[in-house]
Amino acid sequence: LEVFGEMKRRGVEPDTVTLNALISAMEKAPGGSQWEKALEVFQEMNRRGVEPNTVTFNALISAMGKAPGGSQWEKALEVFGEMERRGVEPSTVTFSALISAMEKAPGGSQWERAVEVFEELVEEMERTIFSA
Repeated sequence: LEVFGEMKRRGVEPDTVTLNALISAMEKAPGGSQWEKALEVFQEMNRRGVEPNTVTFNALISAMGKAPGGSQWEKALEVFGEMERRGVEPSTVTFSALISAMEKAPGGSQWERAVEVFEELVEEMERTIFSA
């Protein structure tokens, strides 16, 4: 965050790679403690008109899956929906992060939805394989 703050002070405009690195750093914070900061960086990215990519969404969804006290699985699904609306292609990492977020829902309450996401992954992989 210090480097990002210094970039702002010097008038250096962050790009997708820079902001992805920042979101990824938040995603790796101990105990998922920085998932909200990761979301703030994503919102800042949108305000600045910086286009997110698959890496952006993967890190953000993963951060939400690591939130303290269980995952922020509902927010992770919202982010995935935004990814789809923007036409950003999900990867196997995207689906894995979503499944993980739902698996960590309090009391395992989202296991059925996790299975649905897994089935979407299988369909996506089949489309990729058969379209090649």
